[in-house]
Amino acid sequence: MTMTMKTTENNASFEIFDGEIVHPSLDIKSGVLVLGFRYRAKADEEKDMVVVAGGGTIRICTDPSFKVADRQYHLEKRKRKLMRIEERWGTAPLLQFLKDYVQPKPLLSPVAVFERIVSLGKRYIELERETDYYLLAAWIIGTYFSPIFYAYPFLHIKAPKRSGKSQCLNFLTQLCFNAIKARPSLPALGDTIDALRGTYLIDQADALGRKGNEELLDILADSYKKSGGKRRIINFDKGKTRETLEFETYGPKAFASIKELPEDLRDRCLMVPLIRSQRNFPDPDESNEDWREVRGDLYKVLMTDYALIESEYHVKKIWYRQTQEMLGRSLELWLPLEVILDCCGAGDKVAEAKKRFLSQYGFTEYEPSEIEGAVIKAILDRFSDKNEFIITPMEIAETMEPEAFSQGETPKQRAAKVGWAIKKFNMSSEKKPRTKEGVRYLFEKGKIEDIYKSYFKTSADPAPPTENDFDGLNIEKIMV
Repeated sequence: MTMTMKTTENNASFEIFDGEIVHPSLDIKSGVLVLGFRYRAKADEEKDMVVVAGGGTIRICTDPSFKVADRQYHLEKRKRKLMRIEERWGTAPLLQFLKDYVQPKPLLSPVAVFERIVSLGKRYIELERETDYYLLAAWIIGTYFSPIFYAYPFLHIKAPKRSGKSQCLNFLTQLCFNAIKARPSLPALGDTIDALRGTYLIDQADALGRKGNEELLDILADSYKKSGGKRRIINFDKGKTRETLEFETYGPKAFASIKELPEDLRDRCLMVPLIRSQRNFPDPDESNEDWREVRGDLYKVLMTDYALIESEYHVKKIWYRQTQEMLGRSLELWLPLEVILDCCGAGDKVAEAKKRFLSQYGFTEYEPSEIEGAVIKAILDRFSDKNEFIITPMEIAETMEPEAFSQGETPKQRAAKVGWAIKKFNMSSEKKPRTKEGVRYLFEKGKIEDIYKSYFKTSADPAPPTENDFDGLNIEKIMV
């Protein structure tokens, strides 16, 4: 649907699209679900199709535009290559589902699907706690509903060598939405997230902290929420040809590593630690399980229950906003998991799962180093009765205790460390012109105090919670 607009000065007119632009792989907008696949139309020809759910119907569309309840929708295909339906499900079971949908038959229960995912988790991987299987199942199912959520937690699978990290990633590859296991790179990110809206699985994620990965790390850090948005980068191929690439970054991601993730990723994660098992688990491959059937059940729940998930998500957001029981990033990351647990019949597991999530999240939050703490305290000490002042990193370093620095460091090296801490925590309100003493920064008291409260604990501040802290307490009452 287009609208003709006219200017008032020269009566010129132009057309605009008055409808919804939707992603062909997966999108949920204005109460309508779009789920796209490639299918083989002829022996040598593939075509795209989308399943459209909305307005009380579920149907297949092969045109780039369609209507639901008199509203126009258009697929933004660009050069995106959709997932082959035969790789994840199958045309025959999809057609059978559509046939059954219009018959007076009971629909597949999300409760049954959730319980099956938990059972499969116990068959193929060993986690530390029973609750971890519920959290993992909720995260897997949530990958199918990620367009609904404002933010979605990364999954961090952390364990020593030979503890089953690759096994767990292979398990996730079979179950998560359009899951792709790939090396950490911008092309892989674009192919998985932008084209497929899939789940990006990264093995050996320890490599993300290496020099040269700064740009990718920056993009990944923002991509846990929708406001991370689309990113543009300049790409140079082997022939040194330059082109501008634009791709979406928000979507489910899982990292497997031996060590801690880089700090910018760490506090955006649901951490699921593995333990080295004494059991021989079967490989999660097609010879041991009909994974296409399991994924088919997940697709069915997506098509029939997306409106329920979306409604529950909005209701819980309002509830938390009113009660202030949880705030900030921890709430953003937790809320999708709680919604899935509730809607999949595991509401009785929410309190225990939340306790586990918060205890693990306490370990993932970034803890500033001693030098960073010393810098911000030195800046706070300079305010006295002033609300702002201008100073150089060199002058700040001169006021700090020598023990804050490594032995033998020059004044210039110390100033560089102070400058790095200032930039890292975005402490300055304004960067002033350089003088012979060096770069000068304007600091405001209110801003520095807020940063201190956010990152630095005093003896009176509570430590991050552990599961033992909640024993004997009413978790429903204090955290809901």
